Amino acid sequence: MPIPVADILSRASIVLNDEDHVRWTVGELLEWINDAAGEVVIRRPQARAQVRALTLVAGPLQSLPVGGIQVIDVVRNVPGRSISRVQRRLLDDQAPDWYDAKQADRIKHYTLEEETPTHFYVYPPAKAGAVVEVKFSEAPPAVTQQTDTLDIDRAYIGPIVSYVLYRSMAKDSEYANGAVAAAHFQAFSEALGTNNAVTTAVTAQAGQQ
Repeated sequence: MPIPVADILSRASIVLNDEDHVRWTVGELLEWINDAAGEVVIRRPQARAQVRALTLVAGPLQSLPVGGIQVIDVVRNVPGRSISRVQRRLLDDQAPDWYDAKQADRIKHYTLEEETPTHFYVYPPAKAGAVVEVKFSEAPPAVTQQTDTLDIDRAYIGPIVSYVLYRSMAKDSEYANGAVAAAHFQAFSEALGTNNAVTTAVTAQAGQQ
């Protein structure tokens, strides 16, 4: 169920003791809500997973549509057989020239690497126009006003509020409080199971602001 933006603003403003949005404007809070949603999807791709038919370009290298953040799975040909994931190194070792193999409209395998989350390779290389079913994550549409709803599951309202509080308290103003900002970012990170090294780095940055 999507989250009413008004609910996020209300929770954050109560904690900030700024329910009239004097110290932190609605406009900047909305920006931080959008940032929070993007961060949630990066850390939890399943928070906004999509399944769509993707038309491939010619060759082995493929890309997600604009707005896609991370490939989760390349499921099957449309229509047709399932597609299995393999390690690129395995293909490279067994058939170093596979990138230049004959193009086909039916894909057998795909490879995926963390370093390039919006791209994947297919084998055999695709004919232009081949279609596969892809599961991937994307950020929700940006919210621009209090009456909007954030198209992400309500289960994530807690981490989103924590992130908004982090950005609010880290803001370079007379109300900034690095230690409190760091605590809110830690709450956000822990709720999503984020690596402590990331938390430590951002905590240090918040403390310097």
